[in-house]
Amino acid sequence: MQFTVDRLRIEITTKDCEIPQDERARLQTSLSALGEDVKDFAEPSLVVHVVYHPRSERFHVKFKMNLPGRTLFTGEEDSHLDTALRQGLTKLKRKVEAYKENPDQEAVTAAERRADLDSDVVAPEDPDVGALAEAADAGDYQTFHTGLACYEEWLRKRVGRLVQRHPEAQARVGKELLLGDVVEGVYLNAFERFTRRPTDVRLSEWLEGLIEPSIRALMRYPEEEREATSMARSVRNAP
Repeated sequence: MQFTVDRLRIEITTKDCEIPQDERARLQTSLSALGEDVKDFAEPSLVVHVVYHPRSERFHVKFKMNLPGRTLFTGEEDSHLDTALRQGLTKLKRKVEAYKENPDQEAVTAAERRADLDSDVVAPEDPDVGALAEAADAGDYQTFHTGLACYEEWLRKRVGRLVQRHPEAQARVGKELLLGDVVEGVYLNAFERFTRRPTDVRLSEWLEGLIEPSIRALMRYPEEEREATSMARSVRNAP
């Protein structure tokens, strides 16, 4: 699950469990307060990973908050998911408050400069999502990709900007990592997840949230991901 609160980009993943709907509502309320805390910083992001351990019957929740010049980690474990989430967020909030008292000013300035540049890359208007949903539901990647053709240039620019924020990825560009493969990976991820996407965010925001996972996948599994993107191109270019 991916969404944005103020300027805070949030990604929530789970393993061997699901977050109940009522708990999601409470979690989003807490994350909204956290988003308010970091809204004055450029490019903040948060990853929340929830793992259930069947043997011990306990939940382990891990938080990773990226702020300019610093990454904040914390976690909590409990037999009750709501307790682990609440206590972990409380610890993370303390770390955020400590960072706000002594931020990395050089990194803050650099992040704001990048954000200003990003503001020049304007996303197109959302296309007909109904037609996209029909194509995704029918497994028709060619039609789905065509329906998102208006995003091609915008996605390439966004991918280029985000790759620059990952030194390891930037070092591989043109060699093991091709920007075109990242873009195709975003389309593939969107195709696979489209029928489950959140409907309360703009399509462009949702697509942008798929860029970093696509970069990470290509970094971790380059051969498999390149094979998948190559096959996807063959499918959409077929007569």
